Parts: sequence; structure tokens; C-alpha cells
Amino acid sequence: MINSIKKIIKKHRLYLLSFFIPFIIMSCYFAYRNMFPFGNSSILTVDLGQQYVDLFAYFRRTILSLNLHSILYSFSNGYGGEMIGIWGYYLLSPLNIILLIIPAKFINFSILLITLFKYGLSGLTFSIFLKHKGIKKDLIILSMSIAYALNGWMIANQLNVMWLDGVILLPIIIMGIDRIFKNNKYSLFIISYTAMLIINYYIAYMITIFSVIYVIGKLLNDDHSIKMRFGRLISVGASYFVSLLLSAFIFLPNLIELKNGKGAYTLSTFKWKVEYNPLKMISKLFDGSFNFSQMPSGYPNIFVGAIAVIGFIIFFCNKQIQLKRKIIALAITVILIVSMFFEPLDLLWHAMQFPIWYPYRFSFIFCFWIIYIAAIGLDNQAGHINVKEIIISGVILVAGLIYTALNINSFNYLSLTKYLISLAFVAISFIVIHVSNKDNKYYLLCLVVIAIGDTGLNAFNSLNAISYVSNDDYMKYTATLNRHVNDIKQKDDSFYRIGKDFYRTRDDPIESNFYGGSTFSSTLRKTTPDFNQKIGNAYTTGSIDYSNGTIVTDSLLSFKYFINTVNYNKSYPMIQKSSNRYDIVNNDVQKIDIFQTFKSNNSFPLIYTSSDNVFSKIIASDPIKYQNSMVKQVTGNNSDVFNENMHYTILSENTNALTGLNNQVIAKNNLLKDGEIVIKYKHQNKMVPYMIVPASMNQQKCSIKVNGEELNLPNEFQSTFVVSLPNNKDNKITIKLLNGKVYTNEFNIASLNLPKFLSETKAIRNQSNNIKLNGNSVSADINVSTKRQAVATSIPYSNGWTLTVDGKKHPIKVINDEFIGFDNLSVGKHKIKLSFYPSGLNAGIIISVLTLMFVIGFYTYKKKR
Repeated sequence: MINSIKKIIKKHRLYLLSFFIPFIIMSCYFAYRNMFPFGNSSILTVDLGQQYVDLFAYFRRTILSLNLHSILYSFSNGYGGEMIGIWGYYLLSPLNIILLIIPAKFINFSILLITLFKYGLSGLTFSIFLKHKGIKKDLIILSMSIAYALNGWMIANQLNVMWLDGVILLPIIIMGIDRIFKNNKYSLFIISYTAMLIINYYIAYMITIFSVIYVIGKLLNDDHSIKMRFGRLISVGASYFVSLLLSAFIFLPNLIELKNGKGAYTLSTFKWKVEYNPLKMISKLFDGSFNFSQMPSGYPNIFVGAIAVIGFIIFFCNKQIQLKRKIIALAITVILIVSMFFEPLDLLWHAMQFPIWYPYRFSFIFCFWIIYIAAIGLDNQAGHINVKEIIISGVILVAGLIYTALNINSFNYLSLTKYLISLAFVAISFIVIHVSNKDNKYYLLCLVVIAIGDTGLNAFNSLNAISYVSNDDYMKYTATLNRHVNDIKQKDDSFYRIGKDFYRTRDDPIESNFYGGSTFSSTLRKTTPDFNQKIGNAYTTGSIDYSNGTIVTDSLLSFKYFINTVNYNKSYPMIQKSSNRYDIVNNDVQKIDIFQTFKSNNSFPLIYTSSDNVFSKIIASDPIKYQNSMVKQVTGNNSDVFNENMHYTILSENTNALTGLNNQVIAKNNLLKDGEIVIKYKHQNKMVPYMIVPASMNQQKCSIKVNGEELNLPNEFQSTFVVSLPNNKDNKITIKLLNGKVYTNEFNIASLNLPKFLSETKAIRNQSNNIKLNGNSVSADINVSTKRQAVATSIPYSNGWTLTVDGKKHPIKVINDEFIGFDNLSVGKHKIKLSFYPSGLNAGIIISVLTLMFVIGFYTYKKKR
């Protein structure tokens, strides 16, 4: 047994080392950073901590509980949303099975292990690829595999763990293309490319572009007849098509859903411009050329190590390599480089959408290409000292070093220490590669040692520039929130949404399995953030957060419970605080630690009869006017429940005098002194005050305090917020200018006439309607009393919903471009059923199954022949 193991290790030692060296290097770094289980830190940072860990918790809960309905739809996804897009973008990596094996309380360890495996597998597949490409020296393969597994893109994007499968599969996909060209064998390409399409269609799109460029390069380099080359092209094209059909079960429904989500942001026009001086990319080849500021915007992450850079130059100096091959390699390199600074090509690689954070997401392909060319150059290097080669590579390297040294102060991710480290590795690599005896095993061993040191230090210096979440803090917060949620669920099994005035992430509802009004997902439908903007709540193109609700929106959106923080302190450092909800006045249900839960008796049912005005178009200049119109829609009454003419007084200090609040310019009289205005208002019985805060008064432009407490709003918001105000005997709003002046735009104070609102909506709030959730369907019993009634819901509309009324299919209409509604019902009682099933899923499954049957039949027939 032991001898057999030794034989296996000896036979496959190259592949084992290619896997384990990157695995061990990154394990050592994670241990150094005290990441769980090595300490109390965790791998969670930025999106990995704010989004993916929540989705992984959902993945684990869904699979292990066999709650297969929530694979398709979940009311935890914002106000409710399809989930197949989230599966297709985030959750289909085969390595996610690790999440199912390790207990939930160790989820951060599971993610760490998945990340380590992806580093190791990247090195493994690249070594297999280089062996397939005929690279003769195993230690060159090993050194280049380490460089590939720990390239700058991998280090910078390890937090986007679902993208890393692309780095693993890219070498196998290119191998598959080679096999089609060499001996007409399709299986490797079809299997690997299909897997990539299923695992992450976004990265698959980028790999598709590169693979097409690679195919064109192979056709140009092919010495066979035009007929033979055309036949190979048809074979590759057919393989692409078969892979697309095999993945149709996940690809087709996602494509349909993308048209309403991210597809809505696709640009149809672009500017023919250079995004930055391309010479600045040279700085990203230096050790540790990454920090937090490079995440939202920065230059491509293309670190590959000194050996790969020198080997790439050597490739073009080698006379033994055909000129045509060099020209094709250079052309592909130029295309990739230009793509990383020329806007039209940059947009093309990103599916015609500018990335929100993490720019140049395709730069891993550039790393792959450079390292591959470098491996050829090193493997074919002449055994003797080549003076011409030394001069050319020396001049290029010195030019890059001088340029970076002269401009080092303009690169905030570089330092003198990092520069000197890179200089040392370049110098050592240059001497070893150009002067050593190429057949000496110590020369090859030196390449491996240099690769380990160079890439390892880059990982160390790059990742040290970002901070990570404490494992204990994460577990403590999640456990406490789960206790609140579970306590509510035990007491109330009806449909309701839960709001909060704090969050760890906007995917808290998905993490803790409750119905909320927040989500963070790249697959979010565009209409949902648009709606949040209209009602004065937080949103981005990929997220929403119901943190600035009013009693009106709470009611309309079925928010029955609300959790807030009591005497918020630093015992939960992960908490991000929203503005206070002073309008939540009912008795508390429970208190746990610094949190307390309130219950509202004013929430609407999920499905209810309303006025047929509910389908009317709303045109409103601010969120309060919009909410007034929403109440008019459902009640059919034409009077406002909000009043924006609340009585107040304004005091100015070192500013011009104001005649009102909105559409004013507040300017300092003396620019050298502080300027502020103080707005005082008094308690009004049975009126609930709110403040309208426009983007022109965001926290970059002014500081706003309410009764001495800082207002919690995003630093740079781009829309208008509604903020709850206290209704004490005396109240004060202080606005301090941070710049010379500010334009107040829609800024105002409004008050809700609570008795009037409750009176006008009483008939709706009292409807029980026997609402039941069963998997992906919602049923209700409703009573239509007049022909002028419609049925409204707070269920977001999408193409996957179908409606039956008394067992017969009925057309769906859309309320406020967001929610499901319908009308034309006869007077009397009706049984309503709304069922969700993703558009295109059945068609995709049929296409995939038929294609699989065809492929199996084809290979069976071919084998028999």
C-alpha cells in the first residue's frame, strides 16, 4: 500500500506540487492573519463579507433542508425575487459542496477552504496545460504554475470567490480547443466550457471572447489547407453551440431575467477614448501593487512575477521560434493590453456595462497569456549566454524600473520597500535566467524558489493592505439576529416583513431567513431600486435597503415587525446604523442585548382589494408626494395624508437668511468661519414628522444633526431620503455647512396625519383574505364588493408569475412599475392563486436534456463505428 502511494506520488509529483505549493503559501498567509481556524479573524472582507457569506448560508440551508422551492423564489430577496439568477451567478461552483460538509458555525472556515482549493486547483490545471503544450522542463512548469495560481488578479479577487473557477477552467478550455484542432476530439472542450457556462456565465463570457481570439490565432498559425482549417473552425463552432445548448437549463432563464436586471444597464453608445495613460500599467507588475482604493477604481491587476515578465521577453528574442508565431502572440498581447485602457474594448469584455467596483475583471486572461508565453520562452531558451537577449530584456526591464521609480509617488499602492523588493527579484531573476547553465538542475530549482518568494511576498504585501472581519463578531451578530427572528416566527405564522434600523449586510434577510426589504445582488431587477428611490429609501444598481421607511410604506409593504438598536454601542462593531425610526411607537415585543423588536398593527395584507385607481401613473417631485399618491391609489380618496407645510422657525449663524426650506441656497457669510442653520419645530398631537433630505445635502456637503444626534445616511447618496423625526415637546435640526454653500433642492419637513391615514386605510387593513404561502405560490380568498375594485399586492412583478382566479388563468397588471395587481373581477368572493416559475426554465431543461441525449447517442454511435 505504502509503495503504491509512493509510486503515485512520484509519477504525479509535478501536479501534486503545482496544487499544494500555492495551497500552502496561502494557508501560511491566512494563518499569519489569524483567520479562523488559525485565530479569531476571518476571510470575510468587502463583498465576501457583505454579500457572498449570506448567500452561502442560504445555499447551505436550502440544500440541507431540501427546501427546493426556495431555489426558484424567495421573499427574503428584497421584497421578493427570483433566485435562479443568484444560483447561476454565485452558487454553482462544485467546490461549494464543502459548505454542506462542514457545520454552519464554521462557515468562515468552509469559505477559507474553498478559496485555498481554488488557489491549488488553478496551479494544477495550469501545470496540466503546460505539460499538454509540450513544455519539457518540469520545474519551469512548476514555477509558472505557481505564478499563475498566485497572479495579481487572483490575489485581488479572492474575495470574489465565485469568479475563481474561471481561472481554474481557462487552461482546460484552451486545451480542449487544441484537441479539436489536433485530432478532432471534442469532449474535453465541451465538458469544460459547459461547466464554465453553468458555474458562472459572466466569467464564461470573458473566456468566450478570449477563446475566439485564440482560435483565430491558431487558424492563422495553421499550415494546413484552407479547407482543413475551415473544417476545424466548423468543429469548434459546433462545440461552442453544443455547450451552449447543454447549459441552457441555467443559461436561458438567466438570460431572460438579465434583460430586466443588469441587462437594463447595458450601454448602447460609448466614447472612443483612452481611459488612462497605459504606461501606468507597468506599476501593476510590481510587488504588492494593490490596496483598498484599487477595488472601486484602479488599474488592471496583472502581477505575474519577475520570472514570467523576463520569460515573456525572451520568447520574442528566441530565433528558434517561428516569426509567424511571434507575430500572432504579439498581436494577441496587444489586443489584451489595449482592451485594458481603451473604453470600447473594455466595455466589450464587460458585456457593455462599466463594472461597479473591481475594474478590468478580465485581466486574469492577460495573466494567463503572459505566463503561458513566458513558459515557452524559458523552455526554449538557448543553453549558451545570448548577448542580444540580455541587452533587449535588460533595456526593457530598466526602462520599466526607471519609469516606475520616477512616478512612484503617483501610485498610492506602491512604496519604496515594495519597489526595492521587486527590484531585487528582477535583478536576481535576470542573472539566474541569463547567466546560469540551463541544463543545471539548480538553475531550474532557483526558478521555483524565486517564483515562490516573488508571488508569496506579493500576496503578503497586497492582502495586508485590506482589513478583515472578526469571526467572533460575525457569529455573535448573526446568532443574536437569528434569536430575534426565530422568536417572531414562533409567535406569528402569518405573512409579514421585518424592518431594521441597522444591518451587517443588505443580505441579512437571506442570511437569517426572514422576509425583509433589503438585498445585495448583481441579478437584482432594475425596477426594484427604482421603486426604492421613489419612496425615499437606500438603493444602488445592485442593492436596496428598507431603512428609511415611514408608517405609510410600512403599511403598504406589509412591514409588521421592526427591530431597532437600544443605546447602540461598539459591542457589535459590524453594525452599520441607519437613521432612527422615531415613528415606531407601539409597545415592544422583546428585548435581546442591545436590540428590541416592535410590532405594528397597521400593516396591509400581502394581497388585498383596493380602488381601481391603483394602476394610475404617479408623477411626484419627492418621496413624500409619491407616498401621498400611493395612498390615493389604493383608497380612491383624493386628499393628502402628508402635509409639507409644517410650522417651524429657522435661525441662521454666519449664513444668509432663509425664507423657507426647499429650493434655497445656503451660503456662508464669512468663508473662514463655521456656518449653520437651526430649524426648530414643536410637538404636534397625532401628527408624525418626517424630513426630506435631497442628494444635494449629502454628508459630503453638510452635517445634519437631529436633537444633537448625527443623522445616519450614506456618505454620498444620489437620491432623496425620507427620515423619521422625533416628536418631542421641542425639537431642533442643525445643519452645518462643510463647504461654502449648499443648494437645498427638495429639502423639507412634512408630517403624517396618522388618524386620517388609519381611517382611510381601515377597510384594507382589516382584510384577512386567508393568505397562504405554499412553496412558490401564494393563495388568498378575497371579496370584491364593487366593480370599481381592483386587487393589489406588495409582490414584485416578474415574467415568471402566473395568476389564476377561481381556477382560471387571469391577466396580471403592474402597479407603480414594481408590484403585481389585477382587475376586471366580478362582484363576490374569489379564490386567488399566484404561482412563480422562472421564464425559460422548462424550455432550457428540455433543450439541455435533448442535447445531452444527442451527444450520448453520437458518442455511442462513433464508438461502435
